[in-house]
Amino acid sequence: MKSRLAVVLLALACALSGCFPGPEKLGELTRTSMQQHFRRDPQFKDSGAEIVQVRVTGGGDKRFDAMASVRHAGKTHEVPITILLDGINLEWLADPAAFSFLVPSKPTDVPQIPRPEREPARR
Repeated sequence: MKSRLAVVLLALACALSGCFPGPEKLGELTRTSMQQHFRRDPQFKDSGAEIVQVRVTGGGDKRFDAMASVRHAGKTHEVPITILLDGINLEWLADPAAFSFLVPSKPTDVPQIPRPEREPARR
C-alpha cells in the first residue's frame, strides 16, 4: 500500500512540474506574446520592432526576471521585463519608458534663433 501511494505521489509531482515551462520555453512564449503585442498596439505597430529573444535571468515560482532583446532601426536594445505565470496565463511587464526608443520623437517648439537685424540700405 505504501509503495502504491509513493508511486501515485511521484506521478502527481511529475505531472505538476510539467505545468510550468522551463526557462527556454518560457522565454519563447514571452517573445511570441511581446511580438503579437507590438504588431497590434497602435503606438508600436508601424515601428518595425522585432523581439529577437527573451532570456529568463532569475526568479521562480510564478514571477520571473528576464531580458528582452528588441531589434529596431538596425540596433538591438536590451529591455528588462518581469514575467508573471500562473500555470495558465502568461503576462509580461516592463517599465513604462522601456520602449521609448520605438516611438519617434516629436519635435518640440524650438525657439527660432534670433538673427541680427539688417540695417536699412543707405542711398
